Amino acid sequence: MRIRPFEERDLATFVDIGNRCFPEYAWTLDDARHEDATWTDPKFFKARWFVDDDAGNAVAYLQLNHQRGWFEPTRYRCDINVLPEHRRRGYGSALERQAVSAARERGGRLLIGNTKESMGESLDFVSHRGWVERQRSWESRLDVDAFDFTKFAEAEPRVARQGVRIVTLADELRRDRETAIRKAFAIEELCRHDIPSVDRATEGSLERFVMEVDGPQIILDAFFLAVLDGEYIGISDLWRDSDNSRGLYQGLTGVHPAHRSKGIAMALKLQTVRYARANGKALIKTWNDTRNRPMLRINEAMGFVKQPAWIEFEKRL
Repeated sequence: MRIRPFEERDLATFVDIGNRCFPEYAWTLDDARHEDATWTDPKFFKARWFVDDDAGNAVAYLQLNHQRGWFEPTRYRCDINVLPEHRRRGYGSALERQAVSAARERGGRLLIGNTKESMGESLDFVSHRGWVERQRSWESRLDVDAFDFTKFAEAEPRVARQGVRIVTLADELRRDRETAIRKAFAIEELCRHDIPSVDRATEGSLERFVMEVDGPQIILDAFFLAVLDGEYIGISDLWRDSDNSRGLYQGLTGVHPAHRSKGIAMALKLQTVRYARANGKALIKTWNDTRNRPMLRINEAMGFVKQPAWIEFEKRL
């Protein structure tokens, strides 16, 4: 085998290997190009390596990078994907050694990576190499066609009686783009810092938020904001599922701490389902830390069905 650094011409291969390893979460070459374009801050490291087989075909890759929203300079995220038909040949082991070596060269102290609890081969791989569990997240899925809005008939009127309006970022951008961007970024940052995690959330980037707003995956008409007295106090957004024309990803749902326990998060989430139903979507996927009981209770009440959990592992160097 041969381990080699990533070149720009490899991007399509990178996307293809990832999609063949995780077909339920496939993305497009345009998505990957846009994601790479958002890595503009030089303090954030990201690099990729490939393994070629004897015929010179790429059969596995490693991506090693900092976590931008939970930045710690000595901690690196490690993603290793090997094509199913080429597993158990030492490719994954070689890339894991490459990750350890590359991180150590940069003063790295910790690698993190994740896999599903249902993926036995991957669990064996990490456990045999000294990785230990650090946190879990539930993936949950909602059958949009089966959703019964009558069970929540009072949810949105309850919020309206409090003087709260629910608007879309698309409408707000048309009214005053600069103000809408600034205020939407602020409420997203506030809510993101409250997501349960073993790592401390760090300051986000307004520049990157703007790039996401203008990117191919976010849906501005499905980016819902709760407004009270002209201020954004809640958020819930949807993203395109590039490989499933009838699927959506739920992004962040959150409410300002001063306005929680008033039904606002539920009202926002109901708007995302209304959007999905009106636009012929059948499935919404979301993720929540297993300790995030307030949001899990909302999802359970709405009928989201838990899938096998994603487990995040760490390896101390």
